[in-house]
Formats: sequence, C-alpha cells, structure tokens
Amino acid sequence: MARIKLEDIFTQLGYEIKRSLTNTIKKEFPALEFDQHKLYKAFVDNIGKETKKWEQVPDDAVEKGDY
Repeated sequence: MARIKLEDIFTQLGYEIKRSLTNTIKKEFPALEFDQHKLYKAFVDNIGKETKKWEQVPDDAVEKGDY
C-alpha cells in the first residue's frame, strides 16, 4: 500500500477540484450564492481535520516518476 497526504493533493489540484466543487454545488443548489474561494478553503480545512495526515491507498492508485 502507498501513502498519500490527502490535504496536500487537494491543495496541489486546487484549481481543478475547486471548479468541480463549484459546478456541483451550482447544479444541485442553483439558487445558492456563495464565495467559491471561501468554500474551497473551508473544504480543504475540513479534509485536514477529517483525515489522517497520511492516508493509505492501493499501490495501483499511485504512479511515481519524473513527469
């Protein structure tokens, strides 16, 4: 099993995940108004609180190399 820092991954992929989260909320709650930056920051903060610093994932979910 490999280990990852889930909070760091969400930080690294912030632009893409923020866009996906925003689009999902707009689709599910079209009348809701929110600040997408504050929402995403709170989301990442909660990930840090709800998960362990290192989470185990299957080896086939991780590929290591120089890209």
